[in-house]
Amino acid sequence: MEKKTNIKELWNKSLPWILQIIIGLILGISGAIYSMKNNIPLGNSFLELVIILTLFAVTLFIHIILHEGGHLIFGLLSNFEFVSFRVGCLTLVKENNKFLIKKFKIAGTGGQCLMMPKMDNYKECPYILYNLGGVILNLLVSIFCFYIYVITPTTKYMDTILLAMVVSGVCTFVLNGIPMKVGGVTNDGYNLISIRKNDLAKYCFYTQLKVNGLLSKGIRFKGMDKKWFELDENSDFSNPLITSIKCLENNYYTDIMDFDKAKKCCEFLLNYEPKIIKLYENELKCDLLFLEIMGNRDEDKINKLYTKELKSYIKATNCYIARKRLMYAYALIIEKDLEKAEKLLKEFKKVQNTYPIKGEIESEVELVNYITDKYNTSKLFT
Repeated sequence: MEKKTNIKELWNKSLPWILQIIIGLILGISGAIYSMKNNIPLGNSFLELVIILTLFAVTLFIHIILHEGGHLIFGLLSNFEFVSFRVGCLTLVKENNKFLIKKFKIAGTGGQCLMMPKMDNYKECPYILYNLGGVILNLLVSIFCFYIYVITPTTKYMDTILLAMVVSGVCTFVLNGIPMKVGGVTNDGYNLISIRKNDLAKYCFYTQLKVNGLLSKGIRFKGMDKKWFELDENSDFSNPLITSIKCLENNYYTDIMDFDKAKKCCEFLLNYEPKIIKLYENELKCDLLFLEIMGNRDEDKINKLYTKELKSYIKATNCYIARKRLMYAYALIIEKDLEKAEKLLKEFKKVQNTYPIKGEIESEVELVNYITDKYNTSKLFT
């Protein structure tokens, strides 16, 4: 077991270097092919290099959209229901049979397509095509562009665009298809391997999608079955899919305002630090900070949680409605700064109008009103 763990740790440390080498080779070979086809000496024009790099950035963005489109297409083919489609911070959601644009962003991701399984049994959930849909479309488009580039006579500028599409597509395929964690977020390949190896991971994947779908429809955590989130405490919580369900259990208890049980969930998972991914670690610390503010308000614990690193994460996730609630509670209860609290409350209202997850909005509004009422301030929010 120890040997297996050491191999896994070595793989995780080596992977970034391996990927840099692979992507470097892709770029180098592509540059050589382009130069030979167009009779251009390597390094001939700095301006051309700038244009190529700019095109690469643009085509990479196109491939992000294609990648999420692949999840959408293959998700629909797998009998999944559309929930949301995000590119950058812009999120397309469906409300009352109408499509609306909302704002939301997850650090470390360029886009995300969320869909909800229609089946009630997680064992019947067809997860393979949904997970692989993005990289399949990236690869198909890259092959098509490479075919046109090699076979069809085109202009020099069209060659540049086609090759940029090929390179960015292959890079997207590598970054999403090879199992790994990117920016603290597990990619499609990692999720697929976890699901295939572990029945509990498959249940957690299914539950995560189901809960996200229900939240988007306006159903709150407290309207869901508590048993969905109850896992054996001996489960492998270093697996991000399994960790996610314990995080949802924390959200459930926070929604019913059982802050003691929510706190236990956070502390339980943070005992696995640093085995849990950084994204969950930071989210749990944000939640634990809020729960400490609402509970004992131990100054040492608050200062230990509210580090420079967490402040940076809070700033990076400033678009989250839960983050506005946290900082409102901190300003009102810890800093006792009513002017700052009122400003944060206005920001909360602004985020509420553009936030894509209806069930979460209702929960957060109730929590903010609870904080306002409990600490005897004027009713700043209705």
